[in-house]
Amino acid sequence: MTACKLSVCLLALSVAATSVAQARGCASASEISAIQISAVQQELTDAALACGPREVALFNRFQKTFGPELRKSDGEMLRMFKRLHGVSKGNAEYDSYKTRAIAHAEQRRTKPGAHDNFCKSADIVFAAALAPDKPVLADLVAGIEVKEASPVDACEIRVAITLEGVKAGAEAVPTPRPSQPGDPATAAGDQPAVRLLQ
Repeated sequence: MTACKLSVCLLALSVAATSVAQARGCASASEISAIQISAVQQELTDAALACGPREVALFNRFQKTFGPELRKSDGEMLRMFKRLHGVSKGNAEYDSYKTRAIAHAEQRRTKPGAHDNFCKSADIVFAAALAPDKPVLADLVAGIEVKEASPVDACEIRVAITLEGVKAGAEAVPTPRPSQPGDPATAAGDQPAVRLLQ
């Protein structure tokens, strides 16, 4: 019963935090995921344009395999920009972010000595994405380091939940217990009994 009440309270806090974040002009968790998906897609697009015919074929398979998920996350990202900036400016911010993300991917690839590692990294992502056991796209990109700056604030709300009875002894400092009548006599050099004060 108590666990059920705790779950309901945590769910209510999560919904409230999302509502507050969106009201403050912040991105939700699913919107942040959509931004990350877009950033990874832009990196893979640049790899397809510059790394060779193998990456072109892998990119085309990636686009086909994840087409519905890519369109859904892209639509969510566009709605986010419109919600945060209005329709006209939101469209412009959306276009600007995607253009900036692929330009930055190209800049990272064209740094002296970076091309081969960039292409190898893209191949690793393609291999994970196109594995026989197809992953969920949001789960896949969650494990990929994104180097593109987020165009919006996540405005994370952190709720500290502590259970007093579980507290570890980090704050407990051992102090010597004074000798009590009836204690066995201690030999020279023996340590007195220690008790924890909380």
